[in-house]
Amino acid sequence: MFFLVVSFSMVFFPIEGGDASRNEYLELINRFPKLIQPQGNYANGEIQIVLDPQEMADIERETGRNVGIVMKDKYWLWINDACIFPNGNKGVYGRILWVKSLESCPGVVVMPVMSDGKIVLNCNFRHATRSWEIELPRGLINFGEEVEAAAKRETVEETGMLVNELLLLGEIPPDTGVTNTVVPIFMAKVTEKQDSQPEDTEAIEEILALTVHEVKQAFLRGY
Repeated sequence: MFFLVVSFSMVFFPIEGGDASRNEYLELINRFPKLIQPQGNYANGEIQIVLDPQEMADIERETGRNVGIVMKDKYWLWINDACIFPNGNKGVYGRILWVKSLESCPGVVVMPVMSDGKIVLNCNFRHATRSWEIELPRGLINFGEEVEAAAKRETVEETGMLVNELLLLGEIPPDTGVTNTVVPIFMAKVTEKQDSQPEDTEAIEEILALTVHEVKQAFLRGY
């Protein structure tokens, strides 16, 4: 019997973000302080964000990773925070921000309920996971649009269901590992059905109406 032992050495390829990206980052934080609230305290077991420019530069140099604003477009903003982790080690932790989330609520989730108590869901092919997902209708809030109006619009677009009597259930973070998004989730009463009107970027195969028991069974089966 032969054993093959392979040794890997860690090689860093520095990305020189420099003062420009760190200064732009600090200007962003100054304009939108909620991005670092709370700043965290590593001594309390939290991930603490470093804001001292020299310390940020040192962490950038030591890790070989750009600290500050890495990339942005009209939808997304990628930032790398210089951090102190709970064990006292320093490093870089990246975040992806919805541009809309900087000044307002970026999106909304709706749980449409039919008169017989069934919950309306859609079977949606998601680009990020490259798989079909059974999920509640959800989407972005347009500029200047009220949250409740967006909830009704997204529901009819994705499922064809007209809803009213929206009840705020709370807020939900769809992805806590990478994005900063926290969106409201509403329960709504279905009043009428018409043809759905999905956007070009949406791949919705089927609209489902499941009882609470069926939803629970779907979770147990891994759907």
